[in-house]
Amino acid sequence: MTTPIIVYGTDCSYYTGKIEAYLKAKGIAYRLEPFTPANMRRCAAHTGITQIPQLELSDGSWLIDTTLIMQHYEEALPDRPALRPSDPAASFIADLIEDFADEWLWRPAMHYRWSFAGSARLMSGWLAEHLTAMPGPQFLKRAYWYRRQLGVFVRGDGVTPANRTGVEAAYLDSLRALEAVFAERPYVMGTRPCQADFGFMAPMFRHFLCDPVPGRVMRNDAPGVHEWAARMWNLSPVKVAAMTPVTELPRHLEPLLALIARDYLPYLEANARAFAAGDKMVASHIGGAPITEPVKPYRVWCRDRLHTAFMALTPEDRERVTALCPPGALMQLAKASSKPVASLIPALPIKGRVAAKTADSWWRQG
Repeated sequence: MTTPIIVYGTDCSYYTGKIEAYLKAKGIAYRLEPFTPANMRRCAAHTGITQIPQLELSDGSWLIDTTLIMQHYEEALPDRPALRPSDPAASFIADLIEDFADEWLWRPAMHYRWSFAGSARLMSGWLAEHLTAMPGPQFLKRAYWYRRQLGVFVRGDGVTPANRTGVEAAYLDSLRALEAVFAERPYVMGTRPCQADFGFMAPMFRHFLCDPVPGRVMRNDAPGVHEWAARMWNLSPVKVAAMTPVTELPRHLEPLLALIARDYLPYLEANARAFAAGDKMVASHIGGAPITEPVKPYRVWCRDRLHTAFMALTPEDRERVTALCPPGALMQLAKASSKPVASLIPALPIKGRVAAKTADSWWRQG
């Protein structure tokens, strides 16, 4: 009997939901272990990063970063079944969509969870109840989690009364774009899920579907997205193997790619420039509203992974993906960042222990 891998995370977590859906679809047995301060210190000692989820394998090695974890298993278990498009151009577009969903929808997901009283009461109570290793009475633990999450991930990430409508638009615009896609096919890129779908599972499942305010919006305005999330959570290798793989660029992605080109790609460039200049903050726009947030080294690395993937395409495939996106949208990805960020994550799986100095989920050390 195969020993299940251990997933350190939580069943209300953005990225834990993403990787759980992938592991279920791939048929990889796992056990979810709720994170605690103690096991997070242990994880970080092995991987160098303080974040969830982190995966501990039966041989004592480790996997981290959901995008890299999926890449690892697609290379190690390519036929169990394949969950990446075989067409290079389609795979690049799926990578771009995954990165957008992973990174750009993080802020609205946290805003909807912690800026609305009902959701904040629910989730601060959940954290206080389930993280039993933290001492103190429940009301103090609830207050701690509310202040921490709101301060770090909402206000600390640039959300203000002046731009919250734009932050909410990032979610609402994504819902409209996805609803149009799911009116035509069951998954983002075709009749089989791929990395684009798992990217969207991060915000859409554990946050937007499950939290009270965005969940009500999804049910009322985007039932096709609601149905897709349930379909994704119910995947199995047998079901996926019966689905036709993605072998070409699909139609009906233009509204979604226009949204990515409008907000996310300009942000990636601004973040990379600010990092190169040594700035602590970066200004960009979200949903038409200005926003200023901390510079994130991790997203410079994300941007340069897209650059590498774009330049690895043949000239013909670069022309195909460029034609699918708004004019000029991918132009900046033809150039590497002026100050690239070296990966803080060793080749997966990670064996042994890494350097004592750890970084947060945005790769800020100290």
